[in-house]
Amino acid sequence: MNNNFVFNLKNRLYKSNNARAREYDTLFSSSSNQKNLKLSDCTIEDILPHLLVYSSMATIDSKEKMWVATSMLVRFLETFTNNLVAMENDSPVGMLGGHEVLKELAKNPTHSFFSDLTVRQVMNKNLYIASPTTKVSDLLKKMQYMQRDFALVQNEDGGHSTVSARRLLEVGVLCDTRMKVSDIPAKSIPTFNRDDTIETIVKQMLQNDTEILILENTPQFVNPQIIFKKIVELNYLDSVDNFFDLKATALNLKNGRIISENTTIPEMCKIMLGMKHSFVMTLNNVLTPWDLVLALS
Repeated sequence: MNNNFVFNLKNRLYKSNNARAREYDTLFSSSSNQKNLKLSDCTIEDILPHLLVYSSMATIDSKEKMWVATSMLVRFLETFTNNLVAMENDSPVGMLGGHEVLKELAKNPTHSFFSDLTVRQVMNKNLYIASPTTKVSDLLKKMQYMQRDFALVQNEDGGHSTVSARRLLEVGVLCDTRMKVSDIPAKSIPTFNRDDTIETIVKQMLQNDTEILILENTPQFVNPQIIFKKIVELNYLDSVDNFFDLKATALNLKNGRIISENTTIPEMCKIMLGMKHSFVMTLNNVLTPWDLVLALS
């Protein structure tokens, strides 16, 4: 990355006028219908029929300790499943993701959080289970209401599969739209600096309801997965009493990918599907899979 690259997001205001993004229809070619449909009119079985054939979700028993769950989240947070589904008696009873872990960890950033607490004590019980006939528009409204880009859909054998923003990128690739990245309204993303502590970073994420923070004047970012990786490296904070006092420099920050604003939304979805950390930047905006899904809808 060019050392002269400056990406100052702190003072950027959210552009509330998103009329440009609304002026395009997004069409999807359904496997069950020979003509293109508006994406918002499609059902889950129209856009993701393969999810109804077999179960696809990362599960964990609600009685498992949090160190087990955190270890699993390091592997799953940047995948199609992106959250753990807590199970009891073979039934889903809650979900566990970066937000839930950080929220409770902020109250007790010590080894005991991982060794003593169970998934049931930390999980989010507000788990949305959609049906195959749920419309995409209704699915996205529910996700927005819950402020989580995660839901389950029941499949043909009675099992469940995950529907996430990253999963919906598969749909975006197949859409027919003239919309470009430049048509997506820009938004402000909270930033941090190198001298900030991990405690400051976590509180910023929780206060702003975001799982992405940008290092000031750089394309580097931190997310819950990066924090959890550090925790695993430190043996789940065993004999570490000052984890929240560590500086941001203790974390292995990642670089966001810089893309052109002329990139189309389907092209952008394809790019994100090929990335381990699906987070990109333009000179005027920052984008996650959830931003693209909302633009398509």
